[in-house]
Amino acid sequence: MKNKLFVIVSILLLNNSASFPWGAEGHKLITKKAIENLPPELKELKRWEEIFIDRSNDADKRKESDKSEGPKHFIDIDYYREFQDGRMIEDKDKLVKIYGDNTVIKTGILPWATFETYEKLIKAFMEKNKENMLTYISDLAHYVEDGHQPMHTLVNYDGQLSGQKGVHYRYESEMVDMHLDELSNSFDSCGTKIITNPLDFIFDYITEANSYSDLLFSADNFAFKQCGSREGSEYYRLLWFKTKYITEAQFRNAGRDLVSLIYSAWIKAGRPDVAAVN
Repeated sequence: MKNKLFVIVSILLLNNSASFPWGAEGHKLITKKAIENLPPELKELKRWEEIFIDRSNDADKRKESDKSEGPKHFIDIDYYREFQDGRMIEDKDKLVKIYGDNTVIKTGILPWATFETYEKLIKAFMEKNKENMLTYISDLAHYVEDGHQPMHTLVNYDGQLSGQKGVHYRYESEMVDMHLDELSNSFDSCGTKIITNPLDFIFDYITEANSYSDLLFSADNFAFKQCGSREGSEYYRLLWFKTKYITEAQFRNAGRDLVSLIYSAWIKAGRPDVAAVN
């Protein structure tokens, strides 16, 4: 009971992980690589590549004017006892009945925001609505990419509970921006698959991202122990040394999963002729 109360208080009193994006440049890079790797049937979407890249951060910009936007960028999934027991409830309504709407929102609604955006993209494809296609592919990119960032998936999202305050920004923005060229070069062909259960698929990659969080906290402490600081070139060199491979993998995974969701939405929409959209 004491542990549960502590977690609730932490969620209510501390800023939530919606305050931190992947880093604007990180989002742009993943979106760019995903669009480049769309299957031949969707090659016509590539004519709007620059728009998708530029608008991949629109969802973050909306947080300034839309108070409902912030919780769409994270889920502190390890708050839920069901997740701790390995049987996470994916039905939002069922979760609300147990924990209450207020708690579910404060804990983050990223998977459901991603799924709703996916469904809106299906409708946009069916209607061949260019503006909606641009909007929902861009938003889907952002939400999928956030779901692959481990710090967007846990209660201790900024190291505030482990004496590592600021690790979120240090890792995903400062460090990532220093290594964009290496991250770009680490991409290969994303590959594409048809997703038959999108919500389950979304929860799967969020759960995977969550499993890497301990590695990131360990890397932060390692770099601090070695150089006695959580800033400066040596700290970031060591942080990258310890997190390079999982960061590159998560960038690739985000691109691959984004491509698969876009492709699956197009399939679900009946394979409309994208070339006819003007």
